[in-house]
This record gives sequence, C-alpha cells and structure tokens, in this order.
Amino acid sequence: MQHHAVRRRKQMARTKRIGGGTAAWTRRQMVSRKKWALVEGSRKPRSHIERRMKKLRRLLPNGESMELEGLFRETADYIMCLQMQVKVMQIMVSVLSPMDSGD
Repeated sequence: MQHHAVRRRKQMARTKRIGGGTAAWTRRQMVSRKKWALVEGSRKPRSHIERRMKKLRRLLPNGESMELEGLFRETADYIMCLQMQVKVMQIMVSVLSPMDSGD
C-alpha cells in the first residue's frame, strides 16, 4: 500500500512540474499518443516497421503491389540501377566538360 502511495506522489510531482518545463507524460498525453498510432479503420497500432515499409513501397515503381521478399529484392535492384545512372552521369560530365589547357 505504501509503495502505491509513493508512486502516486512521484507521479503528481511530475505532472505539477510539466508547466515548469519538465517533459513528463501525463496519462492524457499517453492515451492521445496511442490513438494517434492507430491505423485508420483498425484497432491495431501501426508499428514503426509497418510505417517504413509503406514509405518504401511508395518510393519504388510498382512497389505497392509487391510482397515483402520481392520488395526487398526490387529495392536492392533499384538502388544498383540508381547508382549506375549516377556513375554514367559523372562520366558524361567529365567527358563533356571543357578541359583546362593550363595556358
């Protein structure tokens, strides 16, 4: 019983300090944070990984229709393709740019 009272006093002290600049979470803030994390139309919280997977699917061409394994494989191929395009453009710049003759 005493443990509960001590914990409650500490919690009350934290919530009083919130106005003074201490970053402590109240129960209301925690509940609203949970509601924010819920997927629209669902009761399941959206995990950090699910959010990142959704972003990755939007980045890849035709990525929204892929399964997880295919998504990772396609991501690796897409990164290699983009790296190759950068190399080609760097070569084109070096070939097409005027050379300094030093005279």
